[in-house]
Amino acid sequence: MYAHIERIYNTVGRNLGLKDYSQYVDSWVEWAFEAELLIGSRDTFEEREYTYSSTGASSTGTITFTANPSHGDFIVLNGVTIYFWKQVSAIPNPSAQYPNQGVECGVDLATTLTSLKDKLDKNTASALLGSQSIIGLFAESLEGYTYSVDTTTLTITKDEVGIDGNNYTLSSSDVNAKCSGSHLTGGKGLLNNQQLRLPDNMVKLLGVRVGADSSKDKHRELRKPTAVHKQRVGKNWNESQQRAFRYYIQGNRLNIQHDQIDEITIVCSTYPVDARGYPMIRESHATAVAQYIMWQHKNIDYINGRLSMYVVKDLEKRWYFLCGKARGDDNMPTAEELKQIGKIWNTMVPLKSNTGLIDL
Repeated sequence: MYAHIERIYNTVGRNLGLKDYSQYVDSWVEWAFEAELLIGSRDTFEEREYTYSSTGASSTGTITFTANPSHGDFIVLNGVTIYFWKQVSAIPNPSAQYPNQGVECGVDLATTLTSLKDKLDKNTASALLGSQSIIGLFAESLEGYTYSVDTTTLTITKDEVGIDGNNYTLSSSDVNAKCSGSHLTGGKGLLNNQQLRLPDNMVKLLGVRVGADSSKDKHRELRKPTAVHKQRVGKNWNESQQRAFRYYIQGNRLNIQHDQIDEITIVCSTYPVDARGYPMIRESHATAVAQYIMWQHKNIDYINGRLSMYVVKDLEKRWYFLCGKARGDDNMPTAEELKQIGKIWNTMVPLKSNTGLIDL
């Protein structure tokens, strides 16, 4: 699970006694990312795949309802929780529980979904402060998408082609509301002039796969950017021409030296971001990241001669402790992984016979 960086800001501001920390946010964002890089455990970043093609594609996803939602059920669209409420005798004014982010259940499912679509359509930048906004906080997370409904299904589609829409999250508390997945899918970036733009939140490129999802194409997993791959790549089996493939990274662009590839997939480590591009912090890392920000923030005072060394050293020592704890928590095997380790270890125990060890 990930936490919004505002949670880290609030922790740091509270601990440092800062009522207004807005002037420090830019530096704190950078330090938060530095802290995650320094923690560097296996759970710090996500491994993601992104596909690029000559035409691109928009991300899409659905939530399919099999029954009308009950009072208190909710769905979460890209971090925004939307509640459903009904006029219930036991609750005198149910709409007051969810003033801006509630949808009243209609007489049937189709009516409820129509009300939901109306709420989502009114969630525009010009209406954020009005009574028609579905929610004021992080409402930009819902912008840039088209919402459509039929009698049973809510469909979300990114307005523009690209990979950004694949970060849009879906979840539901209602067993009668099934999401197509945890994220929107199908978004593809543009591959133009043998060049593609790498994701803004990429930390490290792990591999490249070329060729469309077709039996005619030969998929190759390419991990060394400097290597020349001479086997047939992204071409039909019946083509006689063999072409070498090479790619290299320049800035935030990946350049491809092959003029007959119309689809390419990259595998990379990324850090999750919210709709504004701010990094999301793993909940298990929140305390360590906050400590790192406080250390760096106070380090400026020390350099300028306004703070004693022992205070900075205490902050530094506490950071190293929390950093190690975060790494240990992430890298500790789960119960199932420990069982698997035990099974592997048992297979390494030699078997004995009357004449000695049995060589298996």
